[in-house]
Amino acid sequence: MVNFKGRHYEFDEIKEKVISGDISEDKDFIIEALRACFFTEDGTTLVDGDGVTILTNQAHENIMGVSSDVIVGKNTNLLVEEGIFQKSASTEVFKTKKQETLIQHLSSGKIVLVTATPIFDEDNNIVRVLNNVRDIPILQSMFDEQMRQEAFINSYKSESTSRKYLVRNGIIAESYKMRKVIGFAEKVSNNDIPVLVLGESGVGKNMIVEFMHTIGNRAKGPIVSVNCGAIPENLLESELFGYNPGAFTGASSGGKIGLIEAADGGMVFLDEIGEMPLALQPKLLSFLETGEIMRVGSTKTKKVNCRIVTATNRNLKAMVERGEFREDLFYRLSVIPVEIPPLRERREDIVPLTLHFLRKTNENLGTDKVIGSELLKIMENSDWPGNIRQLKNVIERMVVLSQKTEIGVEDFPYDEVEGSESAVLEHRELPVSLQDIVTEIEDSYIEKALKEGGSVRHAAELLGLPPTTFFRKLNRKNKTEDKTENNNNG
Repeated sequence: MVNFKGRHYEFDEIKEKVISGDISEDKDFIIEALRACFFTEDGTTLVDGDGVTILTNQAHENIMGVSSDVIVGKNTNLLVEEGIFQKSASTEVFKTKKQETLIQHLSSGKIVLVTATPIFDEDNNIVRVLNNVRDIPILQSMFDEQMRQEAFINSYKSESTSRKYLVRNGIIAESYKMRKVIGFAEKVSNNDIPVLVLGESGVGKNMIVEFMHTIGNRAKGPIVSVNCGAIPENLLESELFGYNPGAFTGASSGGKIGLIEAADGGMVFLDEIGEMPLALQPKLLSFLETGEIMRVGSTKTKKVNCRIVTATNRNLKAMVERGEFREDLFYRLSVIPVEIPPLRERREDIVPLTLHFLRKTNENLGTDKVIGSELLKIMENSDWPGNIRQLKNVIERMVVLSQKTEIGVEDFPYDEVEGSESAVLEHRELPVSLQDIVTEIEDSYIEKALKEGGSVRHAAELLGLPPTTFFRKLNRKNKTEDKTENNNNG
Protein backbone atom coordinates (compact mmCIF):
# COMPACT_ATOMS: atom_id res chain seq x y z
CA MET A 1 0.00 0.00 0.00
CA VAL A 2 1.17 3.57 -0.77
CA ASN A 3 -0.13 6.95 0.27
CA PHE A 4 -0.43 9.46 -2.56
CA LYS A 5 -1.61 13.01 -1.86
CA GLY A 6 -3.34 11.97 1.33
CA ARG A 7 -5.03 8.90 -0.15
CA HIS A 8 -4.06 5.28 0.30
CA TYR A 9 -3.70 3.16 -2.82
CA GLU A 10 -3.12 -0.56 -3.21
CA PHE A 11 -0.47 -1.52 -5.74
CA ASP A 12 -3.04 -2.98 -8.14
CA GLU A 13 -5.15 0.16 -7.91
CA ILE A 14 -2.13 2.35 -8.70
CA LYS A 15 -1.31 0.15 -11.67
CA GLU A 16 -4.89 0.42 -12.92
CA LYS A 17 -4.87 4.18 -12.61
CA VAL A 18 -1.57 4.38 -14.47
CA ILE A 19 -2.87 2.16 -17.24
CA SER A 20 -6.26 3.94 -17.49
CA GLY A 21 -4.69 7.38 -17.57
CA ASP A 22 -6.09 8.60 -14.26
CA ILE A 23 -3.78 10.97 -12.38
CA SER A 24 -1.83 10.98 -15.62
CA GLU A 25 -0.03 14.14 -14.60
CA ASP A 26 1.68 12.04 -11.92
CA LYS A 27 2.17 8.90 -13.99
CA ASP A 28 5.97 9.04 -14.01
CA PHE A 29 6.10 9.56 -10.27
CA ILE A 30 3.59 6.83 -9.56
CA ILE A 31 5.73 4.47 -11.64
CA GLU A 32 8.76 5.49 -9.59
CA ALA A 33 6.75 4.91 -6.43
CA LEU A 34 5.69 1.46 -7.58
CA ARG A 35 9.28 0.59 -8.39
CA ALA A 36 10.42 1.73 -4.95
CA CYS A 37 7.57 0.05 -3.12
CA PHE A 38 8.45 -3.34 -4.54
CA PHE A 39 11.26 -3.25 -1.94
CA THR A 40 8.72 -3.76 0.81
CA GLU A 41 11.28 -4.14 3.60
CA ASP A 42 12.59 -0.63 2.91
CA GLY A 43 10.78 2.52 3.90
CA THR A 44 10.13 4.77 0.88
CA THR A 45 9.00 8.37 0.48
CA LEU A 46 8.68 10.49 -2.62
CA VAL A 47 9.31 14.24 -2.38
CA ASP A 48 8.33 16.71 -5.13
CA GLY A 49 10.49 19.49 -6.58
CA ASP A 50 9.46 21.87 -3.82
CA GLY A 51 10.53 19.48 -1.04
CA VAL A 52 6.99 18.40 -0.18
CA THR A 53 6.40 14.74 0.66
CA ILE A 54 3.79 13.34 -1.72
CA LEU A 55 4.02 9.60 -1.14
CA THR A 56 5.03 7.08 1.51
CA ASN A 57 4.74 3.32 1.89
CA GLN A 58 3.74 1.17 4.87
CA ALA A 59 7.32 0.06 5.60
CA HIS A 60 8.27 3.73 6.13
CA GLU A 61 5.54 4.10 8.75
CA ASN A 62 6.68 0.91 10.47
CA ILE A 63 10.37 1.87 10.55
CA MET A 64 10.00 5.57 11.40
CA GLY A 65 7.03 5.17 13.76
CA VAL A 66 5.28 8.12 12.09
CA SER A 67 1.96 7.92 10.26
CA SER A 68 1.92 8.93 6.61
CA ASP A 69 -0.86 11.41 7.39
CA VAL A 70 1.65 13.40 9.45
CA ILE A 71 4.23 13.46 6.66
CA VAL A 72 2.41 13.63 3.32
CA GLY A 73 1.74 17.19 2.16
CA LYS A 74 4.42 18.76 4.35
CA ASN A 75 7.78 20.21 3.39
CA THR A 76 10.74 18.22 4.65
CA ASN A 77 12.27 21.32 6.24
CA LEU A 78 9.08 21.83 8.24
CA LEU A 79 9.17 18.22 9.41
CA VAL A 80 12.67 18.84 10.78
CA GLU A 81 11.58 22.11 12.45
CA GLU A 82 8.65 20.34 14.11
CA GLY A 83 11.05 17.71 15.42
CA ILE A 84 9.41 14.86 13.55
CA PHE A 85 12.73 14.12 11.89
CA GLN A 86 16.21 14.93 13.18
CA LYS A 87 17.39 15.97 9.71
CA SER A 88 16.35 15.62 6.09
CA ALA A 89 18.32 13.82 3.40
CA SER A 90 16.06 15.39 0.76
CA THR A 91 17.10 18.89 1.88
CA GLU A 92 20.74 17.91 1.37
CA VAL A 93 19.95 16.61 -2.12
CA PHE A 94 18.43 19.95 -3.14
CA LYS A 95 21.69 21.60 -1.99
CA THR A 96 24.18 19.24 -3.64
CA LYS A 97 22.10 17.88 -6.56
CA LYS A 98 23.49 14.39 -5.92
CA GLN A 99 22.59 11.33 -3.93
CA GLU A 100 23.01 11.79 -0.18
CA THR A 101 23.08 9.28 2.66
CA LEU A 102 22.78 10.05 6.36
CA ILE A 103 22.04 8.37 9.66
CA GLN A 104 19.03 9.42 11.70
CA HIS A 105 18.55 8.84 15.43
CA LEU A 106 14.83 8.60 16.15
CA SER A 107 13.16 9.55 19.43
CA SER A 108 12.23 5.88 19.84
CA GLY A 109 15.94 5.07 20.11
CA LYS A 110 16.00 3.42 16.71
CA ILE A 111 18.81 4.26 14.27
CA VAL A 112 18.03 4.35 10.54
CA LEU A 113 19.98 4.83 7.35
CA VAL A 114 18.39 7.23 4.82
CA THR A 115 19.48 7.45 1.19
CA ALA A 116 17.95 10.23 -0.95
CA THR A 117 18.22 10.03 -4.74
CA PRO A 118 17.37 13.00 -7.00
CA ILE A 119 15.22 12.64 -10.16
CA PHE A 120 15.95 15.29 -12.79
CA ASP A 121 13.89 16.69 -15.67
CA GLU A 122 15.24 17.46 -19.14
CA ASP A 123 16.64 20.78 -17.93
CA ASN A 124 18.54 19.12 -15.08
CA ASN A 125 16.16 20.43 -12.45
CA ILE A 126 15.25 18.23 -9.49
CA VAL A 127 11.59 17.34 -9.85
CA ARG A 128 11.42 14.49 -7.36
CA VAL A 129 13.56 12.97 -4.59
CA LEU A 130 13.18 9.27 -3.80
CA ASN A 131 14.07 8.44 -0.18
CA ASN A 132 15.03 4.95 0.90
CA VAL A 133 15.01 4.21 4.66
CA ARG A 134 16.52 1.16 6.30
CA ASP A 135 16.59 0.05 9.90
CA ILE A 136 20.30 -0.31 10.85
CA PRO A 137 19.74 -3.40 13.06
CA ILE A 138 18.10 -5.04 10.05
CA LEU A 139 21.05 -3.96 7.93
CA GLN A 140 23.39 -5.38 10.55
CA SER A 141 21.56 -8.68 10.63
CA MET A 142 21.68 -8.82 6.82
CA PHE A 143 25.38 -8.03 6.96
CA ASP A 144 25.90 -10.68 9.62
CA GLU A 145 24.01 -13.19 7.52
CA GLN A 146 26.14 -12.30 4.50
CA MET A 147 29.26 -12.74 6.60
CA ARG A 148 27.97 -16.11 7.80
CA GLN A 149 27.30 -17.18 4.23
CA GLU A 150 30.73 -16.03 3.10
CA ALA A 151 32.31 -17.81 6.06
CA PHE A 152 30.36 -20.95 5.15
CA ILE A 153 31.47 -20.71 1.52
CA ASN A 154 35.09 -20.12 2.55
CA SER A 155 34.84 -22.97 5.02
CA TYR A 156 33.39 -25.20 2.30
CA LYS A 157 36.15 -24.20 -0.10
CA SER A 158 38.74 -24.84 2.62
CA GLU A 159 37.11 -28.15 3.48
CA SER A 160 37.01 -29.12 -0.18
CA THR A 161 40.70 -28.28 -0.52
CA SER A 162 41.61 -30.20 2.61
CA ARG A 163 39.44 -33.17 1.63
CA LYS A 164 41.09 -33.33 -1.79
CA TYR A 165 44.48 -33.29 -0.10
CA LEU A 166 43.43 -35.98 2.37
CA VAL A 167 42.12 -38.29 -0.34
CA ARG A 168 45.06 -37.67 -2.65
CA ASN A 169 47.61 -38.42 0.07
CA GLY A 170 45.86 -41.36 1.69
CA ILE A 171 45.04 -39.69 5.01
CA ILE A 172 42.02 -41.68 6.14
CA ALA A 173 39.78 -40.12 8.76
CA GLU A 174 36.66 -42.26 9.02
CA SER A 175 36.92 -42.65 12.79
CA TYR A 176 35.78 -39.95 15.21
CA LYS A 177 39.22 -39.76 16.81
CA MET A 178 40.97 -39.18 13.49
CA ARG A 179 38.40 -36.65 12.28
CA LYS A 180 39.02 -34.78 15.51
CA VAL A 181 42.78 -34.77 14.81
CA ILE A 182 42.21 -33.50 11.26
CA GLY A 183 39.88 -30.75 12.48
CA PHE A 184 42.37 -29.66 15.11
CA ALA A 185 45.20 -29.68 12.56
CA GLU A 186 43.13 -27.43 10.29
CA LYS A 187 42.49 -24.97 13.13
CA VAL A 188 46.17 -24.56 13.99
CA SER A 189 47.46 -24.56 10.40
CA ASN A 190 47.16 -20.78 9.94
CA ASN A 191 49.28 -19.54 12.82
CA ASP A 192 52.94 -19.76 13.79
CA ILE A 193 52.55 -21.19 17.29
CA PRO A 194 54.79 -24.26 17.78
CA VAL A 195 53.00 -27.59 17.40
CA LEU A 196 54.18 -30.89 18.89
CA VAL A 197 52.77 -33.94 17.10
CA LEU A 198 52.66 -37.01 19.31
CA GLY A 199 51.98 -40.64 18.53
CA GLU A 200 53.43 -44.11 18.24
CA SER A 201 55.81 -45.00 15.46
CA GLY A 202 54.03 -45.44 12.16
CA VAL A 203 50.80 -43.55 12.95
CA GLY A 204 51.40 -40.95 10.21
CA LYS A 205 52.80 -37.95 12.10
CA ASN A 206 54.70 -36.68 9.06
CA MET A 207 51.56 -36.83 6.90
CA ILE A 208 49.62 -34.70 9.38
CA VAL A 209 52.44 -32.14 9.43
CA GLU A 210 52.52 -32.00 5.62
CA PHE A 211 48.72 -31.60 5.64
CA MET A 212 49.00 -28.65 8.05
CA HIS A 213 51.58 -27.02 5.82
CA THR A 214 49.63 -27.54 2.59
CA ILE A 215 46.41 -25.91 3.84
CA GLY A 216 48.11 -23.32 6.05
CA ASN A 217 49.14 -19.72 5.48
CA ARG A 218 52.73 -20.78 4.70
CA ALA A 219 51.78 -23.18 1.92
CA LYS A 220 53.65 -21.12 -0.68
CA GLY A 221 56.85 -21.39 1.35
CA PRO A 222 59.05 -24.49 1.63
CA ILE A 223 58.68 -27.29 4.14
CA VAL A 224 61.98 -28.76 5.32
CA SER A 225 61.85 -32.07 7.18
CA VAL A 226 64.69 -33.12 9.48
CA ASN A 227 64.91 -36.45 11.30
CA CYS A 228 66.90 -35.58 14.40
CA GLY A 229 67.69 -39.24 15.01
CA ALA A 230 69.05 -39.89 11.53
CA ILE A 231 71.80 -37.23 11.53
CA PRO A 232 74.99 -37.87 13.55
CA GLU A 233 75.11 -35.77 16.71
CA ASN A 234 78.31 -33.95 15.70
CA LEU A 235 76.73 -32.87 12.38
CA LEU A 236 73.22 -31.96 13.49
CA GLU A 237 74.07 -28.40 14.57
CA SER A 238 75.75 -27.50 11.27
CA GLU A 239 72.92 -29.14 9.31
CA LEU A 240 70.27 -27.15 11.16
CA PHE A 241 72.00 -23.79 11.51
CA GLY A 242 74.58 -23.87 8.72
CA TYR A 243 78.26 -22.95 9.00
CA ASN A 244 80.78 -20.39 7.80
CA PRO A 245 83.81 -21.24 5.64
CA GLY A 246 86.49 -23.01 7.65
CA ALA A 247 84.23 -23.47 10.67
CA PHE A 248 85.59 -26.97 11.25
CA THR A 249 87.77 -29.60 9.65
CA GLY A 250 86.17 -30.77 6.43
CA ALA A 251 83.86 -27.77 6.18
CA SER A 252 83.11 -26.52 2.68
CA SER A 253 85.24 -23.55 1.67
CA GLY A 254 82.10 -21.69 0.72
CA GLY A 255 80.21 -22.42 3.90
CA LYS A 256 76.73 -23.87 3.91
CA ILE A 257 73.21 -22.62 4.53
CA GLY A 258 71.37 -24.44 7.34
CA LEU A 259 68.06 -26.25 6.98
CA ILE A 260 66.27 -23.73 9.20
CA GLU A 261 67.49 -20.88 7.02
CA ALA A 262 66.49 -22.82 3.91
CA ALA A 263 62.92 -22.92 5.25
CA ASP A 264 62.62 -19.12 5.45
CA GLY A 265 59.00 -18.22 4.74
CA GLY A 266 57.87 -21.79 5.32
CA MET A 267 58.06 -24.53 7.91
CA VAL A 268 60.71 -26.70 9.55
CA PHE A 269 59.53 -30.12 10.66
CA LEU A 270 61.82 -31.60 13.31
CA ASP A 271 60.88 -35.27 13.49
CA GLU A 272 62.09 -37.41 16.40
CA ILE A 273 62.76 -34.26 18.43
CA GLY A 274 63.41 -36.46 21.46
CA GLU A 275 66.67 -37.55 19.81
CA MET A 276 68.05 -34.00 19.70
CA PRO A 277 71.27 -33.80 21.80
CA LEU A 278 71.00 -31.88 25.07
CA ALA A 279 73.91 -29.65 24.05
CA LEU A 280 72.05 -28.44 20.97
CA GLN A 281 68.70 -27.81 22.64
CA PRO A 282 69.58 -24.34 24.03
CA LYS A 283 70.37 -23.12 20.52
CA LEU A 284 66.99 -24.31 19.24
CA LEU A 285 65.29 -22.66 22.22
CA SER A 286 67.09 -19.41 21.44
CA PHE A 287 65.79 -19.49 17.86
CA LEU A 288 62.25 -20.10 19.07
CA GLU A 289 62.50 -17.11 21.39
CA THR A 290 64.23 -14.64 19.07
CA GLY A 291 63.71 -15.91 15.52
CA GLU A 292 67.45 -15.53 14.98
CA ILE A 293 70.05 -18.12 14.04
CA MET A 294 73.84 -18.09 14.20
CA ARG A 295 75.84 -20.25 11.85
CA VAL A 296 78.59 -22.44 13.24
CA GLY A 297 81.80 -20.43 13.17
CA SER A 298 80.01 -17.08 12.98
CA THR A 299 79.49 -14.26 15.46
CA LYS A 300 76.59 -12.67 13.60
CA THR A 301 72.93 -13.53 13.92
CA LYS A 302 70.37 -13.62 11.13
CA LYS A 303 66.59 -13.33 11.25
CA VAL A 304 64.71 -16.30 9.81
CA ASN A 305 60.94 -16.33 9.43
CA CYS A 306 59.81 -19.93 9.64
CA ARG A 307 57.44 -22.02 11.71
CA ILE A 308 58.76 -24.88 13.84
CA VAL A 309 56.69 -28.08 14.10
CA THR A 310 58.07 -31.09 15.96
CA ALA A 311 57.09 -34.72 16.42
CA THR A 312 58.08 -37.64 18.59
CA ASN A 313 56.97 -41.11 19.64
CA ARG A 314 58.79 -40.73 22.96
CA ASN A 315 57.47 -39.49 26.29
CA LEU A 316 59.12 -36.08 26.50
CA LYS A 317 57.72 -35.40 29.98
CA ALA A 318 59.43 -38.52 31.29
CA MET A 319 62.61 -37.48 29.50
CA VAL A 320 62.42 -34.07 31.21
CA GLU A 321 62.10 -35.76 34.60
CA ARG A 322 65.16 -37.91 33.81
CA GLY A 323 67.14 -34.88 32.71
CA GLU A 324 67.31 -36.08 29.10
CA PHE A 325 65.35 -33.16 27.64
CA ARG A 326 65.26 -29.48 28.63
CA GLU A 327 62.09 -28.52 30.47
CA ASP A 328 61.99 -24.99 29.04
CA LEU A 329 62.34 -26.31 25.48
CA PHE A 330 59.64 -28.92 26.09
CA TYR A 331 57.11 -26.29 27.15
CA ARG A 332 58.12 -24.02 24.27
CA LEU A 333 57.64 -26.78 21.70
CA SER A 334 54.42 -28.20 23.13
CA VAL A 335 52.30 -25.04 23.15
CA ILE A 336 49.83 -26.93 20.93
CA PRO A 337 50.10 -30.73 21.26
CA VAL A 338 48.40 -32.84 18.58
CA GLU A 339 48.18 -36.52 19.49
CA ILE A 340 47.50 -39.07 16.75
CA PRO A 341 45.85 -42.22 18.11
CA PRO A 342 47.28 -45.65 17.24
CA LEU A 343 45.50 -47.74 14.64
CA ARG A 344 44.06 -50.12 17.25
CA GLU A 345 42.14 -47.17 18.75
CA ARG A 346 40.58 -46.18 15.43
CA ARG A 347 39.63 -49.48 13.82
CA GLU A 348 37.11 -47.74 11.55
CA ASP A 349 40.10 -46.51 9.55
CA ILE A 350 41.71 -49.94 9.01
CA VAL A 351 39.56 -51.22 6.15
CA PRO A 352 39.58 -47.88 4.22
CA LEU A 353 43.36 -47.70 4.68
CA THR A 354 43.71 -51.31 3.55
CA LEU A 355 41.72 -50.67 0.37
CA HIS A 356 43.69 -47.48 -0.29
CA PHE A 357 47.07 -49.22 0.03
CA LEU A 358 45.81 -52.20 -1.99
CA ARG A 359 44.79 -49.92 -4.85
CA LYS A 360 48.13 -48.09 -4.75
CA THR A 361 50.09 -51.38 -4.69
CA ASN A 362 48.08 -52.79 -7.59
CA GLU A 363 48.77 -49.62 -9.58
CA ASN A 364 52.50 -49.77 -8.85
CA LEU A 365 52.90 -53.48 -9.58
CA GLY A 366 50.41 -53.77 -12.42
CA THR A 367 48.41 -56.39 -10.50
CA ASP A 368 44.71 -56.79 -9.86
CA LYS A 369 44.58 -58.41 -6.42
CA VAL A 370 41.63 -58.25 -4.03
CA ILE A 371 41.37 -59.03 -0.31
CA GLY A 372 38.69 -61.43 0.86
CA SER A 373 36.00 -60.25 3.26
CA GLU A 374 37.03 -62.72 5.99
CA LEU A 375 40.61 -61.45 5.91
CA LEU A 376 39.39 -57.84 6.00
CA LYS A 377 37.52 -58.63 9.23
CA ILE A 378 40.63 -60.20 10.73
CA MET A 379 42.75 -57.23 9.73
CA GLU A 380 40.20 -54.81 11.19
CA ASN A 381 40.32 -56.56 14.55
CA SER A 382 44.10 -56.98 14.74
CA ASP A 383 46.14 -54.61 16.89
CA TRP A 384 48.81 -53.48 14.39
CA PRO A 385 51.66 -52.54 16.76
CA GLY A 386 53.48 -50.90 13.83
CA ASN A 387 50.35 -48.92 12.92
CA ILE A 388 49.86 -47.58 9.39
CA ARG A 389 53.44 -48.29 8.32
CA GLN A 390 53.07 -51.96 9.27
CA LEU A 391 49.66 -52.21 7.61
CA LYS A 392 51.06 -50.82 4.36
CA ASN A 393 54.04 -53.20 4.43
CA VAL A 394 51.87 -56.25 5.10
CA ILE A 395 49.55 -55.41 2.22
CA GLU A 396 52.45 -54.95 -0.19
CA ARG A 397 53.96 -58.26 0.90
CA MET A 398 50.67 -60.15 0.51
CA VAL A 399 50.11 -58.71 -2.95
CA VAL A 400 53.59 -59.83 -4.03
CA LEU A 401 53.57 -63.29 -2.41
CA SER A 402 49.96 -64.39 -2.92
CA GLN A 403 49.58 -66.73 -5.88
CA LYS A 404 45.86 -66.08 -6.24
CA THR A 405 43.84 -63.07 -7.33
CA GLU A 406 41.97 -63.07 -4.02
CA ILE A 407 44.24 -62.70 -1.01
CA GLY A 408 42.85 -64.96 1.71
CA VAL A 409 43.32 -65.67 5.40
CA GLU A 410 46.12 -68.13 4.63
CA ASP A 411 48.25 -65.30 3.20
CA PHE A 412 48.20 -63.21 6.37
CA PRO A 413 51.35 -63.08 8.59
CA TYR A 414 49.64 -63.79 11.92
CA ASP A 415 52.92 -64.12 13.80
CA GLU A 416 53.82 -60.48 13.06
CA VAL A 417 50.51 -58.79 13.85
CA GLU A 418 49.37 -58.77 17.46
CA GLY A 419 45.79 -59.77 18.11
CA SER A 420 45.36 -61.47 14.75
CA GLU A 421 44.98 -64.94 16.29
CA SER A 422 42.10 -63.83 18.50
CA ALA A 423 40.64 -61.96 15.51
CA VAL A 424 40.59 -65.23 13.57
CA LEU A 425 38.73 -66.98 16.36
CA GLU A 426 36.29 -64.09 16.75
CA HIS A 427 35.27 -64.23 13.11
CA ARG A 428 35.26 -67.99 12.59
CA GLU A 429 31.71 -68.84 11.57
CA LEU A 430 29.81 -71.75 13.14
CA PRO A 431 29.58 -74.69 12.79
CA VAL A 432 33.29 -75.25 13.45
CA SER A 433 35.44 -77.99 14.99
CA LEU A 434 36.74 -76.91 18.38
CA GLN A 435 39.69 -79.28 17.94
CA ASP A 436 40.62 -77.55 14.66
CA ILE A 437 40.66 -74.19 16.45
CA VAL A 438 42.87 -75.53 19.22
CA THR A 439 45.21 -77.04 16.64
CA GLU A 440 45.46 -73.76 14.73
CA ILE A 441 46.31 -71.85 17.90
CA GLU A 442 48.93 -74.45 18.83
CA ASP A 443 50.50 -74.28 15.37
CA SER A 444 50.68 -70.47 15.41
CA TYR A 445 52.42 -70.44 18.81
CA ILE A 446 54.75 -73.28 17.84
CA GLU A 447 55.90 -71.23 14.84
CA LYS A 448 56.22 -68.09 16.96
CA ALA A 449 58.22 -69.90 19.68
CA LEU A 450 60.59 -71.41 17.11
CA LYS A 451 61.17 -67.98 15.60
CA GLU A 452 61.95 -66.35 18.94
CA GLY A 453 63.73 -69.30 20.58
CA GLY A 454 65.86 -70.34 17.63
CA SER A 455 65.89 -74.02 18.63
CA VAL A 456 63.49 -76.75 19.69
CA ARG A 457 64.78 -76.69 23.26
CA HIS A 458 64.40 -72.91 23.69
CA ALA A 459 61.04 -72.91 21.90
CA ALA A 460 59.77 -75.64 24.23
CA GLU A 461 60.89 -73.59 27.23
CA LEU A 462 59.01 -70.54 25.94
CA LEU A 463 55.81 -72.61 25.80
CA GLY A 464 56.43 -74.45 29.06
CA LEU A 465 56.54 -77.85 27.35
CA PRO A 466 58.97 -80.76 27.56
CA PRO A 467 61.15 -80.85 24.41
CA THR A 468 59.72 -84.26 23.44
CA THR A 469 56.13 -82.94 23.61
CA PHE A 470 57.06 -79.84 21.64
CA PHE A 471 58.85 -81.93 19.00
CA ARG A 472 55.84 -84.25 18.64
CA LYS A 473 53.49 -81.31 18.11
CA LEU A 474 55.95 -79.72 15.66
CA ASN A 475 56.16 -83.00 13.72
CA ARG A 476 52.35 -83.19 13.57
CA LYS A 477 52.21 -79.59 12.33
CA ASN A 478 54.76 -80.22 9.57
CA LYS A 479 52.98 -83.37 8.40
CA THR A 480 49.66 -81.53 8.24
CA GLU A 481 51.20 -78.73 6.18
CA ASP A 482 52.87 -81.19 3.81
CA LYS A 483 49.59 -83.05 3.33
CA THR A 484 47.73 -79.80 2.62
CA GLU A 485 50.37 -78.72 0.11
CA ASN A 486 50.27 -82.09 -1.69
CA ASN A 487 46.49 -81.93 -1.91
CA ASN A 488 46.68 -78.45 -3.39
CA ASN A 489 49.28 -79.55 -5.95
CA GLY A 490 47.34 -82.69 -6.79
